[in-house]
Amino acid sequence: MSRAFIKEDDGERGNAVADIQHREGKVEWLQIQQKKLDTLKNDPKSKKISPEKLERWIKETEADIEKTKKELGY
Repeated sequence: MSRAFIKEDDGERGNAVADIQHREGKVEWLQIQQKKLDTLKNDPKSKKISPEKLERWIKETEADIEKTKKELGY
């Protein structure tokens, strides 16, 4: 087998690993955002945040969750 084929195979394997790591990162990010949303909505400490800011943060977090779900194909 020539070195060209070996390098190509290694490159493809590297791309596959990178894709998997990227997806795992997205899944982890989604879990963090879902926990954040739950905290914003249910933690008594969130009541100390101004209502306008809290509402904005909730909307931004919900939008990010939806975007991430679409990227993951959920």
